[in-house]
Amino acid sequence: MALKIHSREEGRGDAVILVSGLGGLGAFWQPVVDILADHYRVITFDHPGVGLSEIDGLPTIPGIAEALLQVMAERDVQSAHVVGHSTGSLVTQCMALDHADRVRSIVLSSGWTKPDKRFRDFFAYRKYVLQHLGGTAYNAMTRLVAYPSTWYGENFAVQESLDYGAPSSVDEAMTQARMDMLQAYSRRDELLRINCPATVIGAWDDFIIPFHHSEELASLIPRARLVELSGGHFAPVTRTEQYVALLREFWESSK
Repeated sequence: MALKIHSREEGRGDAVILVSGLGGLGAFWQPVVDILADHYRVITFDHPGVGLSEIDGLPTIPGIAEALLQVMAERDVQSAHVVGHSTGSLVTQCMALDHADRVRSIVLSSGWTKPDKRFRDFFAYRKYVLQHLGGTAYNAMTRLVAYPSTWYGENFAVQESLDYGAPSSVDEAMTQARMDMLQAYSRRDELLRINCPATVIGAWDDFIIPFHHSEELASLIPRARLVELSGGHFAPVTRTEQYVALLREFWESSK
């Protein structure tokens, strides 16, 4: 019996599946969904072991791809445009390589081909903060480095001092396992096999996944288009209208 994978869909038209990043929640995409659903059938889902989705064992990138396929089967979607952000970019690479007949096009934003030393050092630091300081301090650090300063000031900054020791809803064990998952997966040497239309989006001010990773990713996928944005690591949220416009332009030009 298949495990429960929580998914949602809005709108009508060509199917679009949005694959979220390390947090794994489909709700991450809601600002994008609110605009895209006027023209597309937009599907989001919680990754296995996150939110309302079940998991058996440890999280893996192929396991998330299998969950995506399950959602497609449950919602009678034969093929779709797949958009993967950050961790979701690895899932989207996996889909394009192993399930090419189910993928009409791919968009990889804030993605990478393989972890380099800086990537490993930074994620080791994130794991250390989570293990020793807890989920509240971990979330605070993520906000400080993932969002542009002006966005942080307008959306997260408060006058009182932050209480880094406050209780947190972060699932520390699952978050640690998901960070390990990222470092255990790379299909860099296979990317030249991707033959569907592809766009790679990176942000020049992304501190978590610096822009050079997007440059390398685009260089290894045949005919991939590279687009540079600002907006920090979470450009789908901080630059939603510009991000959606890029998606729509890409899909229209790929017809």
